[in-house]
Amino acid sequence: MSRRGRGGGVLRGALVTIVGEIPTLPAVVTGFVRHARSIPIRHAFRHRVYQWLVDLDDLPRLPWYLRPLGGFDVRDHLGGDGPTIKAGVRRYLAEQGIEYDGRIVMLANARVLGHVFDPITVFWCVDSPYVVAEVHNTYGERHAYLLTPDAEGTAETAKKFYVSPFNDVSGDYQLRFELDRSRVRVQVSLSRGHHRVFGASFDGVPRPATRRAVLAAAVRMPLMPQRVSALIRMHGVWLWARRLPVLKRSPTLRGRVARLIVSRVLNRVPVRTVFPDGTVRGQGEPVLRIVRPDSLYERLAQNPKIGLGEAYTAGDWEPGEETDLGELLTPFAERLTKLVPRPLVRFRTLVDQRVPDRLRNTPDGARSNISAHYDLSNALFAAFLDPGMSYSSAMFESPDDLLEDAQTRKIEHILDLAGVRRGSRVLEIGIGWGTLAIAAARRGARVTGITLSREQLTLARERVADAGLSDRVDLRLQDYRAVTGSYDAIVSVEMIEAVGEEFWPEYFGTLDRLLAPGGSVALQAILMDHNRMLATRNSYSWIQKYIFPGGLIPSRTAIDETLAHHTALAVQADLRFGPDYAETLRRWRRQFIANWPAVRAQGFDETFRRTWEFYLAYSEAGFASGYLDVGQLLLRRSDPRPESGRTPAGRSA
Repeated sequence: MSRRGRGGGVLRGALVTIVGEIPTLPAVVTGFVRHARSIPIRHAFRHRVYQWLVDLDDLPRLPWYLRPLGGFDVRDHLGGDGPTIKAGVRRYLAEQGIEYDGRIVMLANARVLGHVFDPITVFWCVDSPYVVAEVHNTYGERHAYLLTPDAEGTAETAKKFYVSPFNDVSGDYQLRFELDRSRVRVQVSLSRGHHRVFGASFDGVPRPATRRAVLAAAVRMPLMPQRVSALIRMHGVWLWARRLPVLKRSPTLRGRVARLIVSRVLNRVPVRTVFPDGTVRGQGEPVLRIVRPDSLYERLAQNPKIGLGEAYTAGDWEPGEETDLGELLTPFAERLTKLVPRPLVRFRTLVDQRVPDRLRNTPDGARSNISAHYDLSNALFAAFLDPGMSYSSAMFESPDDLLEDAQTRKIEHILDLAGVRRGSRVLEIGIGWGTLAIAAARRGARVTGITLSREQLTLARERVADAGLSDRVDLRLQDYRAVTGSYDAIVSVEMIEAVGEEFWPEYFGTLDRLLAPGGSVALQAILMDHNRMLATRNSYSWIQKYIFPGGLIPSRTAIDETLAHHTALAVQADLRFGPDYAETLRRWRRQFIANWPAVRAQGFDETFRRTWEFYLAYSEAGFASGYLDVGQLLLRRSDPRPESGRTPAGRSA
């Protein structure tokens, strides 16, 4: 479960359950279940219920005459084939790469007269940041979500399991958990796009499960599991009578269309695809293994640009055992513009979502968007970047180059491009973790650096101080629009992607305003073909939703047009090295995987791992295929015709 907050970023988790505030266990928790459906039909209800809160190391031992009212069976949870319920939870955690043998507190319905139905069971892993939420449907199926709530007890995950006949397997769950001596609360809501589909909650007061309390709850609310099952069906009938469409578990029409498109794509891409029933399509390597075809098709039908990544995170597909994820994605990226039939491209607007207004890069929006990614954790980035902490493409001269050396070469090249020397007044927009500012100061320049990331700023200042350069480097938490002064050189490495098309005129106008006469601007920018940019600039992508909220990759044409209309600047040099970015990303991903135990120790979970593994491989495929490029651009106020150059073919590893 990715831990996502406002703006689509992922937040570090914190343990919500505080040891010492847990109620006396076992406890009977009496309260209310509330459910509110928003679209397409409004329907809300509330029922009084009770549940059990138990320690899995010390399950209730009721006297014989109460045992029919409160039984717990290993068959009811997490596969149901272990010696104990706790063993099942531990096995599930181990499958997610987590070894845990601490205390586990469970909120669940108990068996009453041999019957149990539990819409959601919650397992708090005390002394760890993890919560496991197991969802059960009326078809007798269940699915567990591994969550790492933030300090407010909130978590978010993509829906991965069919629950209701009125909702398909799409959308995002937002969950909130509270557990203390006086209150137990679990809230769940489902959102799809910008719409909240429904919300449900259980809110109750825990009391020690004495014989009297158990008997009183059973008398006031008899046959609790049976009542829950009956009420779910009763409300389902009411919604059906109101003509709320029932979605068959077989693929929807859009899902069937997606299946046909996927079939066409697989016929045109040189990969071997293995289906769950053993069917194999294509030959050779790489190998694509489809785990849950129907779920994959439905996610792609809802939004192809978002569904593919969500399907990987959910485990609907994966590379074959000996296949590298980046190598698997590259053949698809190479053919991306030709895979979907032209007549169907016209209908893209029917499934594309527009970029949410909340992601606009206004001063407040930019702070939120930057924080959502760069404030995740300095330790996270240190786990896969080079020792210099450069989070942008390196420049390689040979396949044997160390990543740190290739990153140093990139920094020195862009400083040379900007003409940074002793006495230069340098402005860096987007300082990262301070490596370029340190390099410029070592040349004798005076550097002003700005960022919107508090985490980056803290570490960058420490690194500048450790280098003994605090007298030459001034690092600030500041928006580029608020900078004043005059600078001989302005340098910005892969920051323009966070500006947004709406604000390109203001961004480049600011560069023009701040640049001293005769000065130079050196930008390192990720670039894409202009027509591709125009076709995709307004649609919401997986990268924007899960990695870089508010991001947009420009084209060289868009940069030239913006400069011509809003500044006196023009591009005077353009060095491209896209293949180097593919190699950079490949090395980052290998380091991320190798150092995953250290990342996980930061509180990041298995869904986060799959999300970032896909992000790095997806980006790598974009550069390896030529769909994306990266360049260092020199901007000056001058009349000569801009020159462009490209790295000689084959220079990169």
